[in-house]
Amino acid sequence: MRKLLVCLTLLVTICSCSQDSEKENDPIVPDGKEDPKDPDPKEEPDPELTWKTIPVPAEAGTGKKWEFQEDISDDFEYEFAGENSLSEFGSGKWTNFYHNTWTGPGPTIWRHENVTVSDGNLRVLTTREDGETKSYGGSNGTLTDKATRLGCVTSTKRVIYPVFVEARVKVANAFFASDIWMLSPDDTQEIDILETYGAQNSRNEQQWFSERFHISHHVFIREPFLDYQPKDESTWQKIDGYPYTSSDWVRIGVYWKSPTDLEYYLNGDLIKVMDNLDNVGSKDGIDPLGYTSASAPPNTSDRTGLSKEMDIIINTEVQNWNAEAGRMPTDEEIANSPEDHTLKVDWIRIFKLVDEN
Repeated sequence: MRKLLVCLTLLVTICSCSQDSEKENDPIVPDGKEDPKDPDPKEEPDPELTWKTIPVPAEAGTGKKWEFQEDISDDFEYEFAGENSLSEFGSGKWTNFYHNTWTGPGPTIWRHENVTVSDGNLRVLTTREDGETKSYGGSNGTLTDKATRLGCVTSTKRVIYPVFVEARVKVANAFFASDIWMLSPDDTQEIDILETYGAQNSRNEQQWFSERFHISHHVFIREPFLDYQPKDESTWQKIDGYPYTSSDWVRIGVYWKSPTDLEYYLNGDLIKVMDNLDNVGSKDGIDPLGYTSASAPPNTSDRTGLSKEMDIIINTEVQNWNAEAGRMPTDEEIANSPEDHTLKVDWIRIFKLVDEN
């Protein structure tokens, strides 16, 4: 949301949440780097706080305050049974599919009915049909595998900076990615709040990925396809108290501060700042290669950065690079552990900056 993983060296290519995530120019996991420093443990949460009133960890700034956005935030305290056609739910806040007709990367097939709401959670389910296959692009040509039916949710309203988006999530304990992200309608600008692989499984020879939360962004050119994604070590976060990303519920969010400034938060702690638009040639900037410029790169004088309205997307997916290496759920795992193969979202909240007066 693929390239062959090189074990032990941790020098790998990682996928994008986006429609063309099987393309070249994926990020590299650093070799021989120490893990980013874990934040200090937080005190126990105040039981009087609610999902709406937990303080926004990002600073509003002088003369500003955070205003809760009721029309797009959701605590999923209602019921929505799986519908087998495109449907709106949550009082019209969501649809049960991607923001266009794409059915997902690799052997993924997003299905409307694999999105439900029950017991106070959005639930993205996993199923498989006997004999159903899907072909996809591999590193050496087209591959065909068993199709995995998963789910995708898209907001009916878009957000734009300055905005804070945060969700409380239980990552699936499975061989696929659990994702919360934002994407412009033209698929050229993307912010990945969460793109995480949660398999706690003895056949997982690359549990390095299951131990770390992946946070990143992309800027694209579609014709010819070009994709920039940062590759620094801070895009992979190993957090104290989470042996695996699926070990426990987690609050994860992003402050999209401006077209050139992102702040990522996990359980209320600032874990990463991404800015530095002008560092041309760096792998750490928002758009160092000028992919958001009005003219063709490498012209970087008129870059706009992450400047477009974006849909909020929640989904699971078996991505090309994992599928090619045989890392996908087995029939037995899906049948015997349906809860492990369910991405759960307790709530998602959105705040906009407004004047204090």
